[in-house]
Amino acid sequence: MGILRRIDPSMQMTGLLRYQLFLSIAILFLGVWRASITRLATIQNTLSTTLSIDPSTTKILVNYLPLWAIILLGIYALSSVLYKVATFGDCPEAAVELSGQIEEAKQKLTKQGFKF
Repeated sequence: MGILRRIDPSMQMTGLLRYQLFLSIAILFLGVWRASITRLATIQNTLSTTLSIDPSTTKILVNYLPLWAIILLGIYALSSVLYKVATFGDCPEAAVELSGQIEEAKQKLTKQGFKF
């Protein structure tokens, strides 16, 4: 079969569902953003009367909403990676095995003329 491997169908489905979920949320967000852009005057009037927010501030917030979403997504991704790295567990058995493999590789390379 060569490079091609048999992939578990349940793993394919999980990846597909994650992709579909992300895509559906993105389409929903863009639809809401587009509706906000087309009804910007109504949003400005509502926010200026109820929350006393300046209409120019509202326009900036609505226009750059996708940029804010991308920035927040990046912050979430970075924080989740940093959390996973910070809570990564030690594997003493793997460390011993790796040390043995390193020593074995050094011995083989020494036989071939390398110096350490």
